[in-house]
Amino acid sequence: MFKKIIYLLPLAIISTACSDENDEPGSSYELRTLTFEDTDAKFSPYSFADRSDITIADWSDLIDDVQYNGVLLYNDNNPTNYAWIDGGNTELSSGIVDGGAYWNGGHAVSNYFLSDLTNIDYMQQLSVATGREGAAGHNGSSNFCVHNGYVDGESYKDKLPALSFNDGVARTIDHMYVTNTAYTYATLSNGNAFCPAAGEDSWLKIIAIGYDAAGKESGRAEFKLCEGKKIVSDWTKFELSSLKEVVKVEFNIDGSKDLRGEYGLNVPAYFAYDDVAVRFPKK
Repeated sequence: MFKKIIYLLPLAIISTACSDENDEPGSSYELRTLTFEDTDAKFSPYSFADRSDITIADWSDLIDDVQYNGVLLYNDNNPTNYAWIDGGNTELSSGIVDGGAYWNGGHAVSNYFLSDLTNIDYMQQLSVATGREGAAGHNGSSNFCVHNGYVDGESYKDKLPALSFNDGVARTIDHMYVTNTAYTYATLSNGNAFCPAAGEDSWLKIIAIGYDAAGKESGRAEFKLCEGKKIVSDWTKFELSSLKEVVKVEFNIDGSKDLRGEYGLNVPAYFAYDDVAVRFPKK
């Protein structure tokens, strides 16, 4: 049974106070932001590949009715090939790894909030514990997205979940906001049957890997979700402009030896993200 959780402040070393202004004086670009909010949806309605019975008209249509084994993310016998495209805005798109179910990795839109972190497990994998019900996203918004998946030498997987520009144009992703999911936060805080609680030397990080139009790696950026007993519990800015102009960004998760086992990470390989800002030339 989990102990009562004491929320920690975000890591000071990764929290920044950069402006989100879309039109900073002297800049040659403006920012367009992927918010996952229905009011900001500019894409035309579409259906999943081979599933004309499922129509996506706004972002909330991409939220499964349950967090695990739902029709959208886990229909193994009649897969949806779940994916989204922020058409008419940032042009960013996602996809489930290898076209399979969400357990194989991918990016799922969510609005789930969970305040009670006792007895939490994979059944609550799309929840965050920051904010409140109906306003769990960055800046109190409704929706956000959850990344699941990693690749290392021990795991059987060889493909990472990624964001890519659907139109194939290389652009600079300026930043996004990230936080731990409730499941990952609870595991790092209190441990579970598979993983000990984070200790003084523990760490868990996101690794963003950019690829240019030629398919070559353009750079890497990292964000610590956990450093020792300091565990990120609030939406925090993750700077990505150092990746330069990219057509695709893959996201991996890595952790310290105590958070790993014979077959790879024992801590849940999830993080939540929101408000992905992309640079576009000023008109």
